[in-house]
Amino acid sequence: MPRESFLNLRKYERMIEKITLPTPIHLLDHIIIPINIRKTHWFPAQIDLQTRSISLLDSSQIYSAAAYPQQRMLIWKFFKMVWTTHANAAAPVPYWTIPPERFIGLQPRLTDLTPGMIQILGQGKKVTTSSIMDTTNDEIKTRWIRRGISPELAGNQSKDPPGQPWTELEQPGTPQQNNFTNTKETRLACGIYTVPSSPYAVRNWKIDFVQQTHI
Repeated sequence: MPRESFLNLRKYERMIEKITLPTPIHLLDHIIIPINIRKTHWFPAQIDLQTRSISLLDSSQIYSAAAYPQQRMLIWKFFKMVWTTHANAAAPVPYWTIPPERFIGLQPRLTDLTPGMIQILGQGKKVTTSSIMDTTNDEIKTRWIRRGISPELAGNQSKDPPGQPWTELEQPGTPQQNNFTNTKETRLACGIYTVPSSPYAVRNWKIDFVQQTHI
């Protein structure tokens, strides 16, 4: 999902419209999206339609961390476009509930939070849903509803917007690569990890690479 998708949004929308899914998206169990960071590292993003959650199964979290805000936005944009085009009209519309303290760290093109707003929110003792709502205006909140995002804690969603609440799951147990001195070996290691991690995630199995010191 490259950065150029911002400049070619209509192109991607037309491509999505032409996709013929064997099963309607709202009836799927999982979607796996391969993510590429700086043209050197791959990891899969898992969209679990049963638990309504998104996970980044990244074997090099420190290396990729700076790209997470953009990748999260692109994943959600892609998912929303596919859902809008291919889901049954009767299926509840998904919206993403994000803890307030993490909401302000998302890509500003998704939240429309200005640097000034983020600075004001960061000066408080704690970032809360109320403080975010008080700092923003109705126009921004309307865009959040249209984009399907909400600065709330999971299980504490408001009735507006209505729909199907989604969350992002942390993956603290994801095995991490420890070889960053040899670029070729590092690329090979992340590629090897990406292939088995996807079916393991779908089946809710655990991968234990503790003894694999060469990775």
